[in-house]
Amino acid sequence: MKGVGIVLAALLLPSPAAAQGSEADVRAAVDRYNAAFIAKDLPALKALLAPDVVLYEHSVRNIGLDDVWENHLRPEVEAFQGTKAAFTDVRVWVDGNIALVTRQYSIHATMNGRPVDARGNETIGWRRRRGAWQVVHIHYSHPCPRPSGS
Repeated sequence: MKGVGIVLAALLLPSPAAAQGSEADVRAAVDRYNAAFIAKDLPALKALLAPDVVLYEHSVRNIGLDDVWENHLRPEVEAFQGTKAAFTDVRVWVDGNIALVTRQYSIHATMNGRPVDARGNETIGWRRRRGAWQVVHIHYSHPCPRPSGS
């Protein structure tokens, strides 16, 4: 009987792999982030951000949830109307409770009555805490104007 108890315990305890994050879990979190962004679901979007999140966009640096939320993401998402977004070349790397996602984005919307056609690259760092994936870092880069040839 003792051997049966050991076997049952081994079957019921999570494996080391189950304790680690999987690529599918990260992709599901990214899908939730995308859906909240497009639908302007501000509570769902904010819930995916870690308290210590850092956001870089060119020379702009937002540090911590309050700064990222109040001075960047919330006002931007609220201002977008009719948002359509596409994400391509999505690459996901997972190592334990840390994940890195890189992708290209294309966002079409109207902001303050003007059309927005934004394209660029995005890197999102994720950390798994208490079983949930949260964004700890976002970095956007947009195409920069190239000097004209002489």
